[in-house]
Amino acid sequence: MKIAYFDCSSGISGDMFIGAFLDIGTSFEELKTALESLPITGYKIEQHQVTKQGIRATQFKVQIEDNHGQHPHRGLNEIEKIITVSSLPETVKKGAMESFRQLAEAEAVVHGTTADKIHFHEVGAIDAIIDIVSAHWCWWYQKLEKGFVATVNVGGGTVNCAHGILPVPAPATALLLQNYTLLIGQANTELTTPTGAVLLRSFTQPQENVPPFTIKKIGIGAGTKDMEGQANVFRLFIGEYEEETSANIEEISIIETNIDDMTGELLPAIVSELLNAGARDAFITPIIAKKGRPAYIITALCEPERILSIQEILFKNTTTLGIRYRTEKRVILDRKWITVNTPWGTVKTKIGYIGEHVYQISPEFEDCYSLAQKHNVPIKDIYNYAQSYAKKTINRNPE
Repeated sequence: MKIAYFDCSSGISGDMFIGAFLDIGTSFEELKTALESLPITGYKIEQHQVTKQGIRATQFKVQIEDNHGQHPHRGLNEIEKIITVSSLPETVKKGAMESFRQLAEAEAVVHGTTADKIHFHEVGAIDAIIDIVSAHWCWWYQKLEKGFVATVNVGGGTVNCAHGILPVPAPATALLLQNYTLLIGQANTELTTPTGAVLLRSFTQPQENVPPFTIKKIGIGAGTKDMEGQANVFRLFIGEYEEETSANIEEISIIETNIDDMTGELLPAIVSELLNAGARDAFITPIIAKKGRPAYIITALCEPERILSIQEILFKNTTTLGIRYRTEKRVILDRKWITVNTPWGTVKTKIGYIGEHVYQISPEFEDCYSLAQKHNVPIKDIYNYAQSYAKKTINRNPE
Protein backbone atom coordinates (compact mmCIF):
# COMPACT_ATOMS: atom_id res chain seq x y z
CA MET A 1 0.00 0.00 0.00
CA LYS A 2 1.36 3.42 -0.99
CA ILE A 3 1.00 5.79 1.97
CA ALA A 4 1.96 9.29 3.07
CA TYR A 5 3.23 10.34 6.49
CA PHE A 6 2.82 14.03 7.35
CA ASP A 7 5.49 15.57 9.57
CA CYS A 8 3.73 18.67 10.93
CA SER A 9 6.35 19.56 13.55
CA SER A 10 6.42 23.07 12.02
CA GLY A 11 2.76 23.13 11.08
CA ILE A 12 1.04 22.82 7.72
CA SER A 13 -0.65 25.11 5.21
CA GLY A 14 -1.97 24.65 1.70
CA ASP A 15 1.15 26.03 -0.01
CA MET A 16 3.45 23.92 2.21
CA PHE A 17 1.44 20.80 1.36
CA ILE A 18 1.68 21.39 -2.40
CA GLY A 19 5.34 22.42 -2.18
CA ALA A 20 6.19 19.09 -0.55
CA PHE A 21 4.34 17.16 -3.25
CA LEU A 22 6.17 19.08 -5.97
CA ASP A 23 9.42 18.34 -4.15
CA ILE A 24 8.92 14.57 -4.54
CA GLY A 25 8.45 14.90 -8.29
CA THR A 26 4.78 15.74 -8.84
CA SER A 27 4.61 17.44 -12.25
CA PHE A 28 4.26 21.22 -11.92
CA GLU A 29 3.35 21.58 -15.61
CA GLU A 30 0.61 18.94 -15.40
CA LEU A 31 -0.76 20.58 -12.26
CA LYS A 32 -0.80 23.94 -14.03
CA THR A 33 -2.70 22.43 -16.97
CA ALA A 34 -5.23 20.79 -14.65
CA LEU A 35 -5.91 24.08 -12.84
CA GLU A 36 -6.52 25.88 -16.14
CA SER A 37 -9.79 23.96 -16.48
CA LEU A 38 -11.19 25.89 -13.48
CA PRO A 39 -13.31 28.87 -14.63
CA ILE A 40 -11.29 31.40 -12.64
CA THR A 41 -8.66 33.90 -13.77
CA GLY A 42 -6.48 36.58 -12.25
CA TYR A 43 -3.75 34.37 -10.82
CA LYS A 44 -0.61 32.48 -11.70
CA ILE A 45 1.25 29.73 -9.85
CA GLU A 46 5.00 29.47 -9.26
CA GLN A 47 7.46 27.11 -7.67
CA HIS A 48 10.86 28.07 -6.28
CA GLN A 49 13.71 26.40 -4.44
CA VAL A 50 14.35 28.17 -1.13
CA THR A 51 16.33 27.60 2.07
CA LYS A 52 14.72 27.71 5.52
CA GLN A 53 17.17 27.67 8.44
CA GLY A 54 19.67 25.82 6.26
CA ILE A 55 17.10 23.31 4.91
CA ARG A 56 16.39 23.27 1.17
CA ALA A 57 12.68 23.18 0.34
CA THR A 58 10.24 23.78 -2.51
CA GLN A 59 7.97 26.80 -2.18
CA PHE A 60 4.63 26.92 -4.00
CA LYS A 61 3.08 30.34 -4.54
CA VAL A 62 -0.23 31.59 -5.90
CA GLN A 63 0.28 35.10 -7.23
CA ILE A 64 -2.97 37.09 -7.40
CA GLU A 65 -3.44 40.03 -9.75
CA ASP A 66 -3.71 43.38 -7.98
CA ASN A 67 -7.40 44.04 -7.35
CA HIS A 68 -6.67 46.92 -4.97
CA GLY A 69 -6.78 44.49 -2.04
CA GLN A 70 -10.19 43.10 -2.97
CA HIS A 71 -10.50 39.31 -3.16
CA PRO A 72 -13.85 37.73 -4.03
CA HIS A 73 -15.77 36.35 -1.05
CA ARG A 74 -17.51 33.27 -2.36
CA GLY A 75 -20.17 31.07 -0.86
CA LEU A 76 -19.99 27.29 -0.76
CA ASN A 77 -22.44 26.82 -3.65
CA GLU A 78 -20.42 29.07 -5.93
CA ILE A 79 -17.18 27.26 -5.09
CA GLU A 80 -18.81 23.90 -5.79
CA LYS A 81 -20.00 25.15 -9.21
CA ILE A 82 -16.48 26.33 -10.07
CA ILE A 83 -15.07 22.90 -9.27
CA THR A 84 -17.91 20.92 -10.87
CA VAL A 85 -17.63 22.47 -14.35
CA SER A 86 -13.87 21.84 -14.54
CA SER A 87 -12.33 18.87 -16.35
CA LEU A 88 -10.51 17.66 -13.23
CA PRO A 89 -10.68 13.93 -12.36
CA GLU A 90 -13.90 13.09 -10.53
CA THR A 91 -12.07 11.98 -7.38
CA VAL A 92 -10.28 15.35 -7.29
CA LYS A 93 -13.57 17.24 -7.70
CA LYS A 94 -15.30 15.20 -5.02
CA GLY A 95 -12.41 15.52 -2.57
CA ALA A 96 -11.98 19.27 -3.06
CA MET A 97 -15.71 19.94 -2.63
CA GLU A 98 -15.77 17.81 0.52
CA SER A 99 -12.84 19.79 1.94
CA PHE A 100 -14.69 23.06 1.32
CA ARG A 101 -17.82 21.54 2.85
CA GLN A 102 -15.86 20.66 6.01
CA LEU A 103 -14.44 24.19 6.15
CA ALA A 104 -17.92 25.64 5.75
CA GLU A 105 -19.32 23.44 8.51
CA ALA A 106 -16.51 24.46 10.88
CA GLU A 107 -17.03 28.15 10.11
CA ALA A 108 -20.78 27.71 10.53
CA VAL A 109 -20.31 26.32 14.03
CA VAL A 110 -17.99 29.21 14.92
CA HIS A 111 -20.46 31.86 13.68
CA GLY A 112 -23.70 30.15 14.72
CA THR A 113 -25.14 29.68 11.25
CA THR A 114 -25.37 27.01 8.54
CA ALA A 115 -22.75 25.88 6.02
CA ASP A 116 -24.73 27.13 3.02
CA LYS A 117 -24.85 30.65 4.46
CA ILE A 118 -21.10 30.91 5.01
CA HIS A 119 -19.29 33.35 2.73
CA PHE A 120 -15.62 32.56 2.98
CA HIS A 121 -13.03 35.26 3.35
CA GLU A 122 -9.49 33.88 3.40
CA VAL A 123 -10.51 30.36 2.33
CA GLY A 124 -12.94 31.57 -0.32
CA ALA A 125 -10.37 33.66 -2.19
CA ILE A 126 -8.75 32.44 -5.39
CA ASP A 127 -5.56 31.30 -3.67
CA ALA A 128 -7.49 29.01 -1.31
CA ILE A 129 -9.44 27.42 -4.18
CA ILE A 130 -6.14 26.80 -5.99
CA ASP A 131 -4.53 25.40 -2.82
CA ILE A 132 -7.31 22.94 -2.01
CA VAL A 133 -7.88 21.78 -5.58
CA SER A 134 -4.11 21.42 -6.13
CA ALA A 135 -3.73 19.39 -2.94
CA HIS A 136 -6.37 16.89 -4.03
CA TRP A 137 -4.88 16.74 -7.52
CA CYS A 138 -1.41 16.01 -6.07
CA TRP A 139 -2.81 13.22 -3.90
CA TRP A 140 -4.56 11.75 -6.94
CA TYR A 141 -1.45 12.14 -9.12
CA GLN A 142 0.69 10.21 -6.64
CA LYS A 143 -1.96 7.44 -6.33
CA LEU A 144 -1.80 7.46 -2.54
CA GLU A 145 -4.10 5.22 -0.53
CA LYS A 146 -3.75 6.32 3.08
CA GLY A 147 -2.25 9.12 5.18
CA PHE A 148 -0.86 9.21 8.72
CA VAL A 149 0.02 12.03 11.09
CA ALA A 150 1.15 11.85 14.71
CA THR A 151 1.36 15.38 16.15
CA VAL A 152 0.36 18.75 14.66
CA ASN A 153 2.15 21.94 15.71
CA VAL A 154 -0.43 24.73 15.49
CA GLY A 155 1.81 27.48 16.89
CA GLY A 156 0.72 30.08 19.41
CA GLY A 157 -0.02 33.73 20.01
CA THR A 158 -2.69 35.40 17.89
CA VAL A 159 -3.62 35.71 14.22
CA ASN A 160 -5.29 38.55 12.30
CA CYS A 161 -8.45 37.32 10.54
CA ALA A 162 -11.33 38.97 8.73
CA HIS A 163 -13.21 38.96 12.04
CA GLY A 164 -10.37 40.54 14.03
CA ILE A 165 -7.56 39.23 16.20
CA LEU A 166 -8.06 35.63 17.28
CA PRO A 167 -6.02 33.25 19.44
CA VAL A 168 -4.08 30.40 17.82
CA PRO A 169 -5.34 27.90 16.86
CA ALA A 170 -8.07 29.88 15.08
CA PRO A 171 -11.58 28.62 15.99
CA ALA A 172 -12.17 26.83 12.66
CA THR A 173 -8.71 25.25 12.80
CA ALA A 174 -9.38 23.94 16.31
CA LEU A 175 -12.71 22.41 15.26
CA LEU A 176 -11.19 20.73 12.21
CA LEU A 177 -8.42 19.22 14.34
CA GLN A 178 -10.63 17.67 17.00
CA ASN A 179 -9.19 14.29 18.09
CA TYR A 180 -5.75 15.15 16.65
CA THR A 181 -2.77 15.48 18.99
CA LEU A 182 -1.72 19.15 19.01
CA LEU A 183 1.31 21.13 20.09
CA ILE A 184 0.22 24.61 21.21
CA GLY A 185 2.47 27.51 22.18
CA GLN A 186 5.66 26.19 20.57
CA ALA A 187 5.93 29.39 18.50
CA ASN A 188 4.44 32.88 18.79
CA THR A 189 2.73 32.67 15.39
CA GLU A 190 0.15 30.61 13.52
CA LEU A 191 1.81 27.51 12.05
CA THR A 192 -1.26 25.52 10.97
CA THR A 193 -3.86 27.38 8.90
CA PRO A 194 -7.52 26.44 8.42
CA THR A 195 -6.63 25.23 4.91
CA GLY A 196 -3.80 23.10 6.29
CA ALA A 197 -6.12 21.72 8.95
CA VAL A 198 -8.82 20.71 6.48
CA LEU A 199 -6.23 18.99 4.27
CA LEU A 200 -5.07 16.98 7.29
CA ARG A 201 -8.67 16.03 7.97
CA SER A 202 -9.17 15.12 4.30
CA PHE A 203 -6.15 12.85 3.93
CA THR A 204 -5.28 11.52 7.39
CA GLN A 205 -6.77 10.16 10.58
CA PRO A 206 -5.40 10.83 14.08
CA GLN A 207 -2.79 8.15 14.72
CA GLU A 208 -1.10 7.85 18.10
CA ASN A 209 1.21 5.09 16.91
CA VAL A 210 2.18 5.35 13.25
CA PRO A 211 2.58 1.83 11.79
CA PRO A 212 6.00 0.87 10.41
CA PHE A 213 6.54 1.72 6.76
CA THR A 214 9.37 1.78 4.22
CA ILE A 215 10.37 5.30 3.10
CA LYS A 216 10.56 5.71 -0.68
CA LYS A 217 10.63 9.51 -1.08
CA ILE A 218 10.84 12.61 1.13
CA GLY A 219 9.48 15.98 0.05
CA ILE A 220 9.94 19.29 1.86
CA GLY A 221 7.50 22.15 1.35
CA ALA A 222 8.38 25.66 2.50
CA GLY A 223 6.12 28.03 4.38
CA THR A 224 6.29 31.79 4.10
CA LYS A 225 7.47 32.49 7.65
CA ASP A 226 11.08 32.99 8.75
CA MET A 227 11.48 32.00 12.39
CA GLU A 228 14.57 32.08 14.53
CA GLY A 229 15.84 28.60 15.37
CA GLN A 230 13.06 26.75 13.53
CA ALA A 231 12.59 25.95 9.85
CA ASN A 232 9.08 26.72 8.64
CA VAL A 233 8.81 23.57 6.51
CA PHE A 234 6.44 20.64 6.12
CA ARG A 235 7.97 17.21 5.48
CA LEU A 236 6.15 14.61 3.44
CA PHE A 237 7.23 10.97 3.60
CA ILE A 238 6.01 8.68 0.82
CA GLY A 239 6.33 5.02 1.70
CA GLU A 240 5.11 1.47 1.40
CA TYR A 241 2.99 0.05 4.19
CA GLU A 242 2.42 -3.69 4.31
CA GLU A 243 -0.90 -4.72 5.81
CA GLU A 244 -1.87 -8.31 6.45
CA THR A 245 -5.23 -7.38 5.00
CA SER A 246 -6.83 -4.21 3.74
CA ALA A 247 -9.62 -4.61 6.26
CA ASN A 248 -10.34 -2.02 8.92
CA ILE A 249 -7.94 -1.80 11.85
CA GLU A 250 -9.25 -0.18 15.01
CA GLU A 251 -8.49 0.08 18.70
CA ILE A 252 -10.72 -1.76 21.15
CA SER A 253 -10.66 -1.67 24.95
CA ILE A 254 -10.92 -4.96 26.82
CA ILE A 255 -12.31 -4.75 30.38
CA GLU A 256 -12.23 -7.75 32.69
CA THR A 257 -12.89 -8.78 36.24
CA ASN A 258 -12.76 -12.09 38.14
CA ILE A 259 -15.82 -13.14 40.16
CA ASP A 260 -15.75 -16.08 42.64
CA ASP A 261 -18.52 -15.17 45.12
CA MET A 262 -21.66 -14.68 43.03
CA THR A 263 -24.33 -17.17 42.10
CA GLY A 264 -24.27 -18.12 38.43
CA GLU A 265 -27.91 -17.23 37.85
CA LEU A 266 -27.11 -13.49 38.28
CA LEU A 267 -24.35 -13.37 35.68
CA PRO A 268 -26.40 -13.42 32.42
CA ALA A 269 -28.17 -10.23 33.49
CA ILE A 270 -24.78 -8.49 33.78
CA VAL A 271 -23.93 -9.42 30.19
CA SER A 272 -27.22 -7.88 29.06
CA GLU A 273 -26.47 -4.68 31.01
CA LEU A 274 -23.02 -4.42 29.40
CA LEU A 275 -24.42 -4.84 25.90
CA ASN A 276 -27.16 -2.29 26.55
CA ALA A 277 -24.48 0.18 27.68
CA GLY A 278 -22.76 -0.02 24.32
CA ALA A 279 -20.25 -2.85 24.73
CA ARG A 280 -19.33 -4.32 21.36
CA ASP A 281 -19.35 -7.75 22.97
CA ALA A 282 -19.57 -9.24 26.46
CA PHE A 283 -19.05 -12.80 27.65
CA ILE A 284 -18.33 -15.02 30.65
CA THR A 285 -15.48 -17.53 30.92
CA PRO A 286 -15.43 -20.18 33.68
CA ILE A 287 -12.07 -20.52 35.46
CA ILE A 288 -10.49 -22.05 38.55
CA ALA A 289 -9.40 -19.21 40.84
CA LYS A 290 -7.20 -19.12 43.93
CA LYS A 291 -7.66 -21.85 46.52
CA GLY A 292 -9.27 -23.99 43.82
CA ARG A 293 -12.50 -22.03 43.78
CA PRO A 294 -14.77 -22.17 40.71
CA ALA A 295 -14.97 -18.65 39.34
CA TYR A 296 -15.77 -16.61 36.24
CA ILE A 297 -14.08 -13.92 34.16
CA ILE A 298 -16.52 -11.28 32.93
CA THR A 299 -15.17 -9.61 29.79
CA ALA A 300 -16.49 -6.61 27.87
CA LEU A 301 -15.17 -5.15 24.61
CA CYS A 302 -15.86 -1.47 23.94
CA GLU A 303 -14.55 1.77 22.43
CA PRO A 304 -12.04 3.55 24.72
CA GLU A 305 -14.52 6.37 25.44
CA ARG A 306 -17.00 3.88 26.95
CA ILE A 307 -14.62 2.49 29.60
CA LEU A 308 -16.10 4.55 32.43
CA SER A 309 -19.70 3.52 31.73
CA ILE A 310 -18.73 -0.16 31.45
CA GLN A 311 -16.73 0.13 34.66
CA GLU A 312 -19.75 1.63 36.44
CA ILE A 313 -21.95 -1.32 35.45
CA LEU A 314 -19.42 -3.87 36.69
CA PHE A 315 -18.95 -2.16 40.06
CA LYS A 316 -22.69 -1.67 40.46
CA ASN A 317 -23.85 -5.14 39.44
CA THR A 318 -21.09 -7.47 40.64
CA THR A 319 -19.15 -8.14 43.82
CA THR A 320 -15.80 -7.18 42.30
CA LEU A 321 -13.34 -4.96 44.13
CA GLY A 322 -11.18 -4.28 41.08
CA ILE A 323 -11.31 -4.12 37.31
CA ARG A 324 -8.49 -4.37 34.77
CA TYR A 325 -8.49 -3.07 31.22
CA ARG A 326 -6.18 -2.80 28.25
CA THR A 327 -6.32 -1.48 24.70
CA GLU A 328 -5.61 -3.72 21.74
CA LYS A 329 -5.89 -3.47 17.98
CA ARG A 330 -8.29 -5.61 16.02
CA VAL A 331 -8.86 -6.20 12.33
CA ILE A 332 -12.49 -6.28 11.21
CA LEU A 333 -14.03 -7.13 7.87
CA ASP A 334 -16.18 -4.66 5.99
CA ARG A 335 -19.81 -5.70 6.39
CA LYS A 336 -23.14 -5.36 4.66
CA TRP A 337 -26.57 -6.95 5.02
CA ILE A 338 -28.59 -8.58 2.25
CA THR A 339 -32.04 -10.18 2.34
CA VAL A 340 -32.31 -13.76 1.12
CA ASN A 341 -35.64 -15.22 -0.01
CA THR A 342 -36.02 -18.84 1.12
CA PRO A 343 -38.97 -21.23 0.63
CA TRP A 344 -39.95 -20.51 4.24
CA GLY A 345 -39.54 -16.72 4.24
CA THR A 346 -36.89 -13.99 4.19
CA VAL A 347 -33.63 -14.21 6.13
CA LYS A 348 -31.31 -11.25 6.74
CA THR A 349 -27.75 -12.33 5.98
CA LYS A 350 -24.51 -10.58 6.97
CA ILE A 351 -21.66 -10.49 4.45
CA GLY A 352 -18.06 -9.98 5.65
CA TYR A 353 -15.63 -8.93 2.92
CA ILE A 354 -12.44 -7.11 1.94
CA GLY A 355 -12.60 -5.38 -1.42
CA GLU A 356 -14.22 -7.90 -3.77
CA HIS A 357 -13.31 -10.97 -1.70
CA VAL A 358 -16.06 -12.36 0.54
CA TYR A 359 -14.82 -14.18 3.65
CA GLN A 360 -17.97 -14.72 5.71
CA ILE A 361 -21.67 -15.31 4.96
CA SER A 362 -23.74 -15.43 8.15
CA PRO A 363 -27.55 -15.79 8.06
CA GLU A 364 -29.24 -14.12 11.03
CA PHE A 365 -29.90 -16.82 13.62
CA GLU A 366 -33.09 -15.26 14.98
CA ASP A 367 -34.63 -15.12 11.49
CA CYS A 368 -33.75 -18.77 10.86
CA TYR A 369 -35.03 -19.84 14.27
CA SER A 370 -38.34 -17.99 13.85
CA LEU A 371 -38.96 -19.60 10.46
CA ALA A 372 -37.98 -23.03 11.78
CA GLN A 373 -40.51 -22.72 14.59
CA LYS A 374 -43.23 -21.45 12.27
CA HIS A 375 -42.83 -24.16 9.61
CA ASN A 376 -41.58 -27.01 11.82
CA VAL A 377 -38.39 -27.30 9.76
CA PRO A 378 -34.88 -28.04 11.12
CA ILE A 379 -33.11 -24.74 11.64
CA LYS A 380 -29.97 -26.04 9.92
CA ASP A 381 -31.93 -26.52 6.66
CA ILE A 382 -33.00 -22.87 6.63
CA TYR A 383 -29.54 -21.66 7.66
CA ASN A 384 -27.74 -23.71 5.00
CA TYR A 385 -30.22 -22.69 2.27
CA ALA A 386 -29.83 -18.97 3.10
CA GLN A 387 -26.05 -19.23 3.19
CA SER A 388 -25.86 -21.13 -0.11
CA TYR A 389 -28.31 -18.79 -1.88
CA ALA A 390 -26.45 -15.69 -0.64
CA LYS A 391 -23.18 -17.09 -1.97
CA LYS A 392 -24.69 -17.68 -5.42
CA THR A 393 -26.20 -14.19 -5.45
CA ILE A 394 -22.87 -12.55 -4.60
CA ASN A 395 -21.02 -14.56 -7.25
CA ARG A 396 -23.54 -13.44 -9.88
CA ASN A 397 -23.42 -9.79 -8.83
CA PRO A 398 -19.91 -9.00 -7.55
CA GLU A 399 -19.38 -5.38 -6.46
